[in-house]
Amino acid sequence: MSGQNKARPLVAGRTSPLEGRRMSTGFSTTAPIRWFAATAAIVTCSVASIPQASAADEARRLISAHGHTIEAFVFGQGPETLIMAAGNGRPASQLTDLAKAVASAGIRTVVYNYRGIGASDGPLDGLTLVDYGNDVWAIADALGVQKVHLAGKTYGNRVMRAASQTKPGRVVTIILVGAGGEVQPSPETIALYKRYTDPATPKSEWLSLQAQLMYAPGNEHLAEKDADEGAFPAIATAEVKASEATPKEAWSMGGTAPMLAITCLLDRVAVPPNAYKIAEMRPNTWLAGLPGCGHNMINEQPEELRRLIVGFIQARSSAKK
Repeated sequence: MSGQNKARPLVAGRTSPLEGRRMSTGFSTTAPIRWFAATAAIVTCSVASIPQASAADEARRLISAHGHTIEAFVFGQGPETLIMAAGNGRPASQLTDLAKAVASAGIRTVVYNYRGIGASDGPLDGLTLVDYGNDVWAIADALGVQKVHLAGKTYGNRVMRAASQTKPGRVVTIILVGAGGEVQPSPETIALYKRYTDPATPKSEWLSLQAQLMYAPGNEHLAEKDADEGAFPAIATAEVKASEATPKEAWSMGGTAPMLAITCLLDRVAVPPNAYKIAEMRPNTWLAGLPGCGHNMINEQPEELRRLIVGFIQARSSAKK
């Protein structure tokens, strides 16, 4: 690994207690990794204080982009703007509670619906991750902001990596929530995921697969929350095709901005060595591992996720001044 990736103090002059340790994933390396921890000195929100989403709190925007419409929702105000992308075939509402929690720290936070979900429209055939990334820049332009923070949950972090790689000069930080693309899951998981994204899969089976694939043991009941948000397997299938049609070098490194790769240690889809490998290979990258959660950490570890995102944005925004 490059000398730029040597471990060093991370936040507010303090060194993370995890710095220099290996993740307990069975993936070993002798290279130093920079770990990131959001400390209480930076983020003071408790679990009970995370605000719940309501329609009255969001500012809905219909944005014209390349001949189609993007439905976006803007929360809060502040000097920094974060745009977040949801998981594979998932609606913006998947991220609404997290967006509101981040916005409560004074960071304007935007979530949006992918093409084919809600009021967002546009072609789905023949797309690449670069096309989905260009939709992100259409949102930033419509909001009149030149430089933004980007975050993507699972599939969404592929979109955000493509966006960042296309216009690296416009990205302040990039945050990966459940990063993939470097290490394949097990053959069993791959087979289940194909069934999960098959539009012909009955809703009851989809919910069972959601619980099995997206959550750590003991958290499967949280899949009901996903069902309430809506399932869009046809959109998920189109997005997988867009990913497969994109050369890896067009998105995987995610540009040059400071990056935080967050992984859950029980994720069976985007297995933890994915994030570890990204942090090992890519300069200017930090790594955070969360125990007790799987692929859908936004429901399993919402407070820790909020702390990490807010802490990283605040730390890196202060560093650039």
